Amino acid sequence: MDYTKNYKISLLRIIILAFILPLSVQAVEWENYTSFQEVKNLKVIDDSLYIATSGGLVVLSSFDTSPISFHKLDGLGTNNITDIMKDANEDKWITGFGRLIKWSNDSFEQFLFFDNLNNNLFQLHTLVDDNNFIWIGSSLGLVLFSKINDGGQIEDSYPLFGDLNPNPIVHDILLRNDTIWIATSDGVAFADYSNPALLKSPSNWTTISNRNFSLLDNNEFVSIKQVGSSMYALNKTGLYKITVDNFGVVSLSEIQLSNSASFQKISMHADTMVVMAKNPFVGTLYYVLSDVLLFTSSVGNISPSDEVLFDNRQWVGSDKNGVVTIENTVVSDFILGGLPDNNVSDIAVDSKGTKYGGFNNRTFAQLTDSFWDDFNFSVGQSATVSMLDSLDRVWMGTWGNGVWLLDNDSLINYDETNSTLRGNSDDFPDGLRWVYTTGMDTDGRYVFFTSYRANESDSGNYPIAIGDMVNLNSLSGWDSVGTIHGLTNHFLTSLDYDNGKIAVGTESDGVYVCTIGDNPFITDKKCRKLSKENSLLISNTIRDVAYAQNGELWVATNFGLSRYDSGISDFENEKDFFKDIILPENLSSDITTIEFDSRGNLWIGTRKGLALRNLDDGSFEVFTTFNSGLVSDNIQNITFDKYTGKIYIATDKGLSVINSLIGKPVFEVSKVIAFPNPFVINSSSDKLRFNFGRTVDVTIFSSAGEHIITMSANNAWDGKNDRGNNVASGVYLFIVKDENGDIGKGKILLVRN
Repeated sequence: MDYTKNYKISLLRIIILAFILPLSVQAVEWENYTSFQEVKNLKVIDDSLYIATSGGLVVLSSFDTSPISFHKLDGLGTNNITDIMKDANEDKWITGFGRLIKWSNDSFEQFLFFDNLNNNLFQLHTLVDDNNFIWIGSSLGLVLFSKINDGGQIEDSYPLFGDLNPNPIVHDILLRNDTIWIATSDGVAFADYSNPALLKSPSNWTTISNRNFSLLDNNEFVSIKQVGSSMYALNKTGLYKITVDNFGVVSLSEIQLSNSASFQKISMHADTMVVMAKNPFVGTLYYVLSDVLLFTSSVGNISPSDEVLFDNRQWVGSDKNGVVTIENTVVSDFILGGLPDNNVSDIAVDSKGTKYGGFNNRTFAQLTDSFWDDFNFSVGQSATVSMLDSLDRVWMGTWGNGVWLLDNDSLINYDETNSTLRGNSDDFPDGLRWVYTTGMDTDGRYVFFTSYRANESDSGNYPIAIGDMVNLNSLSGWDSVGTIHGLTNHFLTSLDYDNGKIAVGTESDGVYVCTIGDNPFITDKKCRKLSKENSLLISNTIRDVAYAQNGELWVATNFGLSRYDSGISDFENEKDFFKDIILPENLSSDITTIEFDSRGNLWIGTRKGLALRNLDDGSFEVFTTFNSGLVSDNIQNITFDKYTGKIYIATDKGLSVINSLIGKPVFEVSKVIAFPNPFVINSSSDKLRFNFGRTVDVTIFSSAGEHIITMSANNAWDGKNDRGNNVASGVYLFIVKDENGDIGKGKILLVRN
């Protein structure tokens, strides 16, 4: 259909970006790990299978070839991919979160979709080609996009469809002659679209919902298909045939399939409809021809989301389990790679670089030879936190099954039966076996764990469990801290240790600091409560606690960040004060997690992005999905890898990694180097860095011994002296002196172009 008029954009606006969004203002190199387990769509294009997932786009040229994946950092701009098509110009078009992506000549061009009301990106679900235009189903309704006007732009948007609720989610679109059909979250609608301007009027749409058809008990329609001269629509509870007579009268009839299934989608094999559904215990495909159910086929314990024929096999995508193939009725898993799940709770990295991930829906997995392998043991319903001890062993906390230790190839479980970890006070007595760990730490000899809402019926010694690593297999090697020591709130959210003290955060009762000494088994343990009321803590709802290298306690809350003010506080005499940290305006105050790197910089995770606070000057840099390689703005945990200097960011949509700006850090000043060397300056963005892993001052001299500048190794040198003037090309010397008086030195060749 040819449209010649530009229609007014009333709801949406668009920004065009070539290849990929610019990264952060710092030269940060990002890595992303995502899961391909949630399959949104399967398409066969040019003899290849394209798999749209919430973790990126996967392409297969045949069953026997390895999958090729494309992510946000490859140019898609998002990992949440929902649909793909190829148009008559050989260009591929991809929908995802907030983006329509044109894939042409091996390059990507992004068109960002914002709503004008809140200035937020919104989800695009599906797309249909219409010559020079594309119809797009979104979370805000229907959008018409021009492929040719101004290099690509939104022509119009349609939020109202007859008597359906405004802005329904459009799950599927079908163009039939001059009629457009849409399956939405609130019913089916169709209209003549030969003049798209008329689609703005709700009265021009005919609708099908339980408002006008009592046959329907569910309005969430997910598919609309044409077979012959008839239309078929699928909602969550059934398949319906739609007939429209010559007078425009609509009739509806149900094709009986199952009363217990949850229906997901329709795919087509010629004139045969394949209806995907999840029954209570098994995924099922229903084959329907001429309104008759021919037969059903099981696809195992998955919830099928899409289905195609490719490379002499049937391929079925699922919403949680990736894809399976069916050949001669045999159902087999097909390994796509990627994370086991996108909802990452925490990660630990040992000295050899082995990564151990915790996942909220699949417990723990280990990265081996580019594949994440689930641990073959039951660790409880979900993973919570993890850490490495002084022996380079990984500890894994769970939601319900205590703590697990991976010691070489042996897995050891510690719970209420063989440690001082305790089950939950809820649902007595079954809850006593529900050990939920929200925090853990170690001082090298002892390990410390929280037991959320620990039962204290047998002496009130809980909910902090303490294990002696030389005697973990005996109950005599376990101790605890609890009510009798002053820890009167058991709704613990987090834990950190420093120099004989344990700090624990609570859900609504502030922070408790417990003095346990160098040997908690012989120390007279004592806990003190620090709250908004007695110490000026910014909020009593605590998300995380962390000690800085100087021993100061930092507290992340739902309302901001507080720092224990050691300058005016006196812990021993119970005169405690916290100082509020002023956060950037573009950073959420709902802080989820905090982590210090070895240089003392603070990494801050929030519900709406990540921030780095520089130790030296208190300045902030904010990272979001919009200005960086971050996979999600909802940060769940942060891990600093002391061996490589990398920052691992666990989110609800995958794992992001910031590669160290200083390379592999060293902790001996004699091994400090400056890089790049030669230091070639072409623009103001060129900087020189030092790879020392801790905070230390660096002094730079000219070759004649003239003082140039003294600065923190935390900062990069821009080739200027301490008066802000550019220095000339030449050889310069640097000297580093640590807290022990040890000295490191080296040369820098500076070349100014």
